Amino acid sequence: MKAGSASKQGFADVRSVGARYPSRVLWEHGPLIRRLAARELQSRYRASMLGIAWTIIVPLGMVLMYTFVFGSILKMRWSGIDGSMENMTAFFLAGLIVHQLFSDCIARAPSLVLENKTYVTRVVFPLEILSLVTVAVALVGAIVGLVLLLSFMMLTSGIPPATALLSPLVLLGMTPMLLGLIWIISALGVFVRDLGQIMPIVLSVLFFLAPVIYPRSSVPEPLQAFVVFNPITIPIEMMRALVFGHPFQWELAPAYLAISLIVCWAGFSLFSRLRRAFADVL
Repeated sequence: MKAGSASKQGFADVRSVGARYPSRVLWEHGPLIRRLAARELQSRYRASMLGIAWTIIVPLGMVLMYTFVFGSILKMRWSGIDGSMENMTAFFLAGLIVHQLFSDCIARAPSLVLENKTYVTRVVFPLEILSLVTVAVALVGAIVGLVLLLSFMMLTSGIPPATALLSPLVLLGMTPMLLGLIWIISALGVFVRDLGQIMPIVLSVLFFLAPVIYPRSSVPEPLQAFVVFNPITIPIEMMRALVFGHPFQWELAPAYLAISLIVCWAGFSLFSRLRRAFADVL
Protein backbone atom coordinates (compact mmCIF):
# COMPACT_ATOMS: atom_id res chain seq x y z
CA MET A 1 0.00 0.00 0.00
CA LYS A 2 1.31 3.44 -0.84
CA ALA A 3 2.22 5.88 1.94
CA GLY A 4 -0.45 8.38 0.91
CA SER A 5 -3.25 5.81 0.96
CA ALA A 6 -1.94 4.37 4.20
CA SER A 7 -1.99 7.76 5.87
CA LYS A 8 -5.55 8.41 4.66
CA GLN A 9 -6.63 5.03 5.95
CA GLY A 10 -4.88 5.85 9.21
CA PHE A 11 -6.86 9.07 9.56
CA ALA A 12 -10.09 7.14 9.19
CA ASP A 13 -8.99 4.53 11.73
CA VAL A 14 -7.89 7.10 14.29
CA ARG A 15 -11.00 9.25 13.88
CA SER A 16 -13.09 6.25 14.75
CA VAL A 17 -11.23 5.74 18.02
CA GLY A 18 -12.02 8.30 20.70
CA ALA A 19 -12.52 11.11 18.21
CA ARG A 20 -15.71 12.33 19.85
CA TYR A 21 -14.50 12.60 23.43
CA PRO A 22 -11.08 13.82 24.63
CA SER A 23 -11.35 11.56 27.70
CA ARG A 24 -11.54 8.48 25.46
CA VAL A 25 -8.18 9.37 23.92
CA LEU A 26 -6.59 9.28 27.38
CA TRP A 27 -8.43 6.10 28.35
CA GLU A 28 -7.66 4.11 25.20
CA HIS A 29 -4.07 5.28 24.66
CA GLY A 30 -2.87 5.59 28.27
CA PRO A 31 0.03 3.11 27.97
CA LEU A 32 1.26 4.73 24.76
CA ILE A 33 1.09 8.19 26.33
CA ARG A 34 3.13 7.01 29.32
CA ARG A 35 5.80 5.44 27.08
CA LEU A 36 6.12 8.54 24.91
CA ALA A 37 6.26 10.84 27.94
CA ALA A 38 9.00 8.72 29.52
CA ARG A 39 10.95 8.71 26.25
CA GLU A 40 10.56 12.49 25.97
CA LEU A 41 11.92 13.01 29.47
CA GLN A 42 14.85 10.68 28.83
CA SER A 43 15.76 12.30 25.52
CA ARG A 44 15.48 15.81 27.00
CA TYR A 45 18.12 15.18 29.65
CA ARG A 46 20.12 12.30 28.15
CA ALA A 47 23.07 14.41 26.97
CA SER A 48 22.96 16.75 29.96
CA MET A 49 25.53 16.48 32.74
CA LEU A 50 23.01 17.49 35.43
CA GLY A 51 20.06 15.62 33.95
CA ILE A 52 16.66 16.17 35.51
CA ALA A 53 18.26 18.46 38.11
CA TRP A 54 17.75 21.23 35.55
CA THR A 55 14.03 21.13 36.39
CA ILE A 56 15.08 22.51 39.80
CA ILE A 57 18.02 24.70 38.80
CA VAL A 58 16.22 26.74 36.13
CA PRO A 59 13.17 27.87 38.16
CA LEU A 60 15.26 28.37 41.29
CA GLY A 61 17.73 30.54 39.39
CA MET A 62 14.93 32.66 37.93
CA VAL A 63 13.27 33.03 41.33
CA LEU A 64 16.51 34.14 42.98
CA MET A 65 17.01 36.70 40.22
CA TYR A 66 13.49 38.11 40.63
CA THR A 67 13.88 38.16 44.41
CA PHE A 68 17.15 40.05 44.16
CA VAL A 69 15.88 42.59 41.62
CA PHE A 70 12.44 43.29 43.07
CA GLY A 71 13.23 42.66 46.73
CA SER A 72 16.74 44.02 47.15
CA ILE A 73 17.25 46.56 44.35
CA LEU A 74 13.76 47.94 43.75
CA LYS A 75 12.75 47.17 47.37
CA MET A 76 9.15 46.42 46.39
CA ARG A 77 6.82 45.28 49.18
CA TRP A 78 3.38 43.70 49.04
CA SER A 79 0.64 43.21 51.56
CA GLY A 80 0.63 39.78 53.17
CA ILE A 81 4.39 39.33 52.68
CA ASP A 82 6.84 40.47 55.34
CA GLY A 83 9.52 41.30 52.76
CA SER A 84 12.13 38.80 53.93
CA MET A 85 14.25 37.13 51.28
CA GLU A 86 12.77 33.73 52.15
CA ASN A 87 9.15 34.80 51.84
CA MET A 88 9.77 36.75 48.64
CA THR A 89 11.49 33.71 47.11
CA ALA A 90 8.58 31.42 48.01
CA PHE A 91 6.07 33.99 46.70
CA PHE A 92 7.82 34.22 43.32
CA LEU A 93 8.35 30.47 43.06
CA ALA A 94 4.64 29.73 43.57
CA GLY A 95 3.74 31.99 40.66
CA LEU A 96 6.59 30.79 38.49
CA ILE A 97 5.61 27.12 38.84
CA VAL A 98 2.21 27.82 37.30
CA HIS A 99 3.62 30.08 34.59
CA GLN A 100 6.36 27.62 33.68
CA LEU A 101 3.82 24.81 33.28
CA PHE A 102 1.75 26.98 30.96
CA SER A 103 4.79 28.26 29.07
CA ASP A 104 6.34 24.81 28.56
CA CYS A 105 3.14 23.57 26.95
CA ILE A 106 2.23 26.58 24.83
CA ALA A 107 5.77 27.26 23.58
CA ARG A 108 5.95 23.72 22.23
CA ALA A 109 2.50 23.77 20.63
CA PRO A 110 3.15 25.56 17.28
CA SER A 111 5.71 22.99 16.15
CA LEU A 112 4.24 19.93 17.84
CA VAL A 113 2.77 18.38 14.70
CA LEU A 114 5.51 19.74 12.45
CA GLU A 115 8.20 18.00 14.51
CA ASN A 116 6.33 14.71 14.28
CA LYS A 117 5.38 14.77 10.60
CA THR A 118 6.40 11.11 10.25
CA TYR A 119 3.41 10.21 12.38
CA VAL A 120 1.21 12.17 9.97
CA THR A 121 2.45 10.98 6.60
CA ARG A 122 3.76 7.44 7.12
CA VAL A 123 2.39 5.89 10.28
CA VAL A 124 -1.10 5.20 11.58
CA PHE A 125 -0.87 7.15 14.82
CA PRO A 126 -3.36 8.91 17.17
CA LEU A 127 -2.02 12.44 16.77
CA GLU A 128 -4.28 13.73 19.54
CA ILE A 129 -2.06 12.17 22.18
CA LEU A 130 0.90 14.41 21.30
CA SER A 131 -0.80 17.15 23.34
CA LEU A 132 -1.30 14.77 26.26
CA VAL A 133 2.37 13.77 26.15
CA THR A 134 3.42 17.43 26.15
CA VAL A 135 1.27 18.23 29.18
CA ALA A 136 2.43 15.09 31.02
CA VAL A 137 6.09 16.02 30.58
CA ALA A 138 5.44 19.61 31.66
CA LEU A 139 3.53 18.39 34.73
CA VAL A 140 6.58 16.41 35.86
CA GLY A 141 8.63 19.61 35.93
CA ALA A 142 5.82 21.47 37.72
CA ILE A 143 5.52 18.77 40.40
CA VAL A 144 9.27 18.89 40.95
CA GLY A 145 9.03 22.67 41.34
CA LEU A 146 6.16 22.28 43.80
CA VAL A 147 8.17 19.84 45.90
CA LEU A 148 11.03 22.35 45.84
CA LEU A 149 8.69 25.13 47.01
CA LEU A 150 7.24 23.15 49.91
CA SER A 151 10.68 21.90 50.95
CA PHE A 152 12.04 25.45 50.87
CA MET A 153 9.15 26.69 53.01
CA MET A 154 9.67 23.92 55.56
CA LEU A 155 13.34 24.83 55.87
CA THR A 156 12.80 28.58 56.16
CA SER A 157 9.31 29.17 57.58
CA GLY A 158 8.20 25.92 59.16
CA ILE A 159 5.53 23.48 58.06
CA PRO A 160 3.17 24.99 55.44
CA PRO A 161 -0.61 24.99 56.03
CA ALA A 162 -2.40 21.67 55.63
CA THR A 163 -4.10 23.08 52.53
CA ALA A 164 -0.72 22.94 50.78
CA LEU A 165 -1.34 19.23 50.28
CA LEU A 166 -4.09 20.21 47.83
CA SER A 167 -1.80 22.37 45.70
CA PRO A 168 -1.15 19.64 43.06
CA LEU A 169 -4.87 19.84 42.25
CA VAL A 170 -4.27 23.35 40.92
CA LEU A 171 -1.82 21.97 38.37
CA LEU A 172 -4.17 19.16 37.41
CA GLY A 173 -7.01 21.67 37.13
CA MET A 174 -5.04 23.50 34.45
CA THR A 175 -4.83 20.37 32.30
CA PRO A 176 -8.08 20.83 30.30
CA MET A 177 -7.15 24.43 29.46
CA LEU A 178 -3.64 23.42 28.43
CA LEU A 179 -4.84 20.52 26.28
CA GLY A 180 -7.39 22.68 24.50
CA LEU A 181 -4.89 25.43 23.77
CA ILE A 182 -2.25 22.98 22.55
CA TRP A 183 -4.74 21.28 20.23
CA ILE A 184 -5.77 24.65 18.80
CA ILE A 185 -2.27 26.08 18.39
CA SER A 186 -0.67 22.86 17.11
CA ALA A 187 -3.39 22.41 14.50
CA LEU A 188 -3.16 26.02 13.32
CA GLY A 189 0.65 25.81 13.42
CA VAL A 190 0.60 23.32 10.56
CA PHE A 191 -0.96 25.95 8.29
CA VAL A 192 0.38 29.19 9.85
CA ARG A 193 4.10 28.72 10.46
CA ASP A 194 4.41 32.26 11.85
CA LEU A 195 2.86 31.06 15.10
CA GLY A 196 6.25 29.75 16.13
CA GLN A 197 7.59 33.31 16.05
CA ILE A 198 4.51 34.91 17.58
CA MET A 199 4.10 32.63 20.57
CA PRO A 200 7.20 33.76 22.53
CA ILE A 201 5.90 37.33 22.35
CA VAL A 202 2.46 36.23 23.53
CA LEU A 203 3.98 34.29 26.43
CA SER A 204 6.04 37.31 27.49
CA VAL A 205 2.94 39.50 27.48
CA LEU A 206 0.97 36.94 29.49
CA PHE A 207 3.83 36.70 32.00
CA PHE A 208 3.78 40.40 32.81
CA LEU A 209 -0.02 40.59 32.74
CA ALA A 210 -0.32 37.83 35.34
CA PRO A 211 0.44 38.09 39.08
CA VAL A 212 3.65 36.07 38.80
CA ILE A 213 5.94 38.70 40.32
CA TYR A 214 3.26 40.83 41.96
CA PRO A 215 -0.13 40.29 43.63
CA ARG A 216 -3.29 41.22 41.76
CA SER A 217 -4.14 43.69 44.52
CA SER A 218 -1.26 45.91 43.38
CA VAL A 219 -2.89 46.39 39.95
CA PRO A 220 -5.11 49.49 39.59
CA GLU A 221 -8.77 48.57 40.01
CA PRO A 222 -9.84 49.43 36.42
CA LEU A 223 -7.14 47.11 35.03
CA GLN A 224 -7.68 44.13 37.32
CA ALA A 225 -10.30 42.68 34.97
CA PHE A 226 -7.64 42.27 32.26
CA VAL A 227 -5.41 40.43 34.72
CA VAL A 228 -8.22 38.08 35.78
CA PHE A 229 -8.82 37.02 32.16
CA ASN A 230 -5.21 35.88 31.86
CA PRO A 231 -5.42 32.06 31.77
CA ILE A 232 -2.81 31.66 34.52
CA THR A 233 -4.05 34.30 36.96
CA ILE A 234 -6.65 32.16 38.74
CA PRO A 235 -4.33 29.11 39.09
CA ILE A 236 -1.55 31.33 40.51
CA GLU A 237 -3.87 32.84 43.09
CA MET A 238 -5.29 29.42 44.00
CA MET A 239 -1.76 28.08 44.42
CA ARG A 240 -0.78 30.89 46.77
CA ALA A 241 -4.04 30.59 48.69
CA LEU A 242 -3.42 26.90 49.35
CA VAL A 243 0.32 27.14 50.04
CA PHE A 244 0.44 30.39 52.02
CA GLY A 245 -3.11 30.70 53.32
CA HIS A 246 -3.75 33.86 51.31
CA PRO A 247 -7.41 34.92 50.77
CA PHE A 248 -8.99 33.89 47.49
CA GLN A 249 -12.38 34.23 45.82
CA TRP A 250 -13.09 30.52 45.62
CA GLU A 251 -16.25 31.11 43.62
CA LEU A 252 -13.92 31.82 40.67
CA ALA A 253 -12.59 28.23 40.71
CA PRO A 254 -15.72 26.53 39.25
CA ALA A 255 -15.97 29.23 36.57
CA TYR A 256 -12.33 28.68 35.61
CA LEU A 257 -12.84 24.92 35.43
CA ALA A 258 -15.93 25.33 33.27
CA ILE A 259 -14.08 27.60 30.86
CA SER A 260 -11.17 25.16 30.78
CA LEU A 261 -13.46 22.29 29.81
CA ILE A 262 -15.03 24.39 27.06
CA VAL A 263 -11.58 25.30 25.70
CA CYS A 264 -10.56 21.63 25.86
CA TRP A 265 -13.62 20.50 23.93
CA ALA A 266 -13.28 23.29 21.35
CA GLY A 267 -9.59 22.55 20.86
CA PHE A 268 -10.16 18.83 20.44
CA SER A 269 -12.95 19.45 17.93
CA LEU A 270 -10.84 21.87 15.90
CA PHE A 271 -7.86 19.51 15.88
CA SER A 272 -10.05 16.59 14.78
CA ARG A 273 -11.40 18.63 11.87
CA LEU A 274 -8.13 20.14 10.68
CA ARG A 275 -6.04 16.99 10.97
CA ARG A 276 -7.64 15.64 7.79
CA ALA A 277 -5.59 18.20 5.84
CA PHE A 278 -2.30 17.73 7.69
CA ALA A 279 -0.93 15.17 5.22
CA ASP A 280 -1.64 17.45 2.26
CA VAL A 281 0.23 20.37 3.85
CA LEU A 282 3.16 18.35 5.20
